Amino acid sequence: MKSLYLQDILAAIGGTVIQGSGNPLIQDVTYRPKKIKDQTMLFYRYNDMKIDKKLFQKYKSVVVVTDNPDYFQDIGKDVILIKVPNIEEAYWKFVNYYRHLFQIPIIGITGTCGKTTTKEMVKHILRKYYKVHSTFLSNNQRSLNLKYLLGIDDETQAAVFEMPVASPGYLANTIQYFQPQIRILLNIDVYHLKDCKTPEAYMKAKAEIINGLDPKTGVLILNADDSNIKKVLDVSGFQQVIYFGFSDGCHFQAKNVRYVDGGMQFTLKHQDQTYEVFVPGYGKPNVYNALAAIAAASSAGMSVQECCERLASFEQMKEHLQFRHGAGGCTIIDDTWNAAPLSMASALEVLQETSGSKTKIAILGYMPQLGESEFARQQYARIGEKVVETQVDYLFVVGDEAQEIGRKAIELGMDPSNVHFCSSGTEIYQILKPFLNQDSVVLLKIPHRVMVQDSFQKLKRAIMP
Repeated sequence: MKSLYLQDILAAIGGTVIQGSGNPLIQDVTYRPKKIKDQTMLFYRYNDMKIDKKLFQKYKSVVVVTDNPDYFQDIGKDVILIKVPNIEEAYWKFVNYYRHLFQIPIIGITGTCGKTTTKEMVKHILRKYYKVHSTFLSNNQRSLNLKYLLGIDDETQAAVFEMPVASPGYLANTIQYFQPQIRILLNIDVYHLKDCKTPEAYMKAKAEIINGLDPKTGVLILNADDSNIKKVLDVSGFQQVIYFGFSDGCHFQAKNVRYVDGGMQFTLKHQDQTYEVFVPGYGKPNVYNALAAIAAASSAGMSVQECCERLASFEQMKEHLQFRHGAGGCTIIDDTWNAAPLSMASALEVLQETSGSKTKIAILGYMPQLGESEFARQQYARIGEKVVETQVDYLFVVGDEAQEIGRKAIELGMDPSNVHFCSSGTEIYQILKPFLNQDSVVLLKIPHRVMVQDSFQKLKRAIMP
């Protein structure tokens, strides 16, 4: 965090000192009482959060901002107490004040799949010239937004943030913190039905990407090939809308897309110029990620040529369609980072497109954020259709919630003896072991929540020694 004097913050939030004195330098801000330390400002937003008075007496230059000062009457004379008319208004005034201390390019990325990879690509490209701050891996939950915002300081020259949608309003809340001038919407499929309840509500929540974006200066970067984006997003009032994709008319268009050793090769067409691009990692979704990253980094000031050159040295993310040598000479496609219908369907396509004449084996797990509604069952059935479409030879289904994958595949003609419903990694390994040879490719698509279990850790070690 950029250190700020108390009086400067008070001018921004409209607070009044009712206890204590001085103008300490504030070095951290939180709304969680347990997180205070020396020179911390606490916005007491939630009355159900308990106050440990001994903790406040332990640290120096602690400032409390509240609209209920009576609650802190005996907190200790060394604590500076600030009264505001409304704590939520004061808190968001601070967020807005802090964000606007920095006139740097800030890029926000959302989409059902590909956020983390695209974020890492953008960061990798920009680091040629800039000191870049970003969200860490896929740790993008709303509770971390303040921490990530305060991670911007005077040394930061650009920032890249993942912006997820777990429920309606989730994306809008994240945007309120980061206020990115450059925003990417990679795709919209079906996910997070556990909290969004319906596919329509989830898709509508993704449309929050335009909340608060200046229609004249803000930059929207959209997937031109995604039909759901067109259904939920009205961009008619925005002057800087950039489209990427495979279709004609895109500002950043991929042509002649092909698999090569270690990744994807394609020709980028942009403003009547063409560029040869190599991006590590397999699959057409990776090409979309690359297009979006190039569009964003070039919007932040880098040349398209430099963006393309930097992508070639990008390091593919672990457990994102990661090809590994497996037991008995087989090939393992490790895609266990996350599991959503779109990413599972894409992984099955990569399995088909890279296996040639080899035996195709898919180990598919349940998707926790889908929940258990009828809408969720429809998505599992959709994956069963994809299994048949991509000509998988042997299917392993993990978890009771995901059994519709196997049932649908059998309904569509897959040999029932080649479909296995399993509950443990040990069970899978016993059936899978005879197929682990140089003539097979195994897609491992089980979410982390399952993979951390002991039997599945053993499975992973056994097939990827």
